[in-house]
Amino acid sequence: MPVILRFVANFPAIYFEAEQPPVVQDNRSNRSTGVPKCGISLIKEFEGYHRIRPDGRVDAYEDPLHGWSVPTIGYGTTIYPDGKHVKQGDIIDRARAEECLIVWVEKNCRTKLEAIPTWNRMTDNQRGALYSFAYNLGSGFYGKKDFASITNLCDSPGRWGDKSWVEQQFVKYRNPGTAAEEGLLRRRKAEAKLFCTP
Repeated sequence: MPVILRFVANFPAIYFEAEQPPVVQDNRSNRSTGVPKCGISLIKEFEGYHRIRPDGRVDAYEDPLHGWSVPTIGYGTTIYPDGKHVKQGDIIDRARAEECLIVWVEKNCRTKLEAIPTWNRMTDNQRGALYSFAYNLGSGFYGKKDFASITNLCDSPGRWGDKSWVEQQFVKYRNPGTAAEEGLLRRRKAEAKLFCTP
């Protein structure tokens, strides 16, 4: 089915014909073919929409761990869909912030996550939790040495109902001893809760 590309103010927007599922799915079924809305919602909740101006637009801000060496805007965007890096002084509105998030997730996370061998056995909530994890820590986590616990979680469908064990796997990725630890711990617990929600 053809994809319709449209450019609005030099920003590509992706539209699908009606018979093709949209990029972001609602959660009425247990499994979707796109990025579950619950995943986008969780990312937005924890990334936040920072430095809001009186008109509702936002300014670029310093990354909490890396400062201005990683300028960030909207919902954690560091690179725009056109490949340009966010820079200090950039301003965008909420619609563009959400569009940047969805395009980035679709372009950089979806293919890698769908390659997880158990992906087709996961519910939208489980997938949504992993989209949030991947957006925060990188979509190529599966099978990597530093991500053995979360890889083990993905490979252990028989334990997906064990809420305590699932949470233990997620909370290992929280940057202990850093200023970001408290926020990352809250995020990992929320991801684990979503993963265990039927």
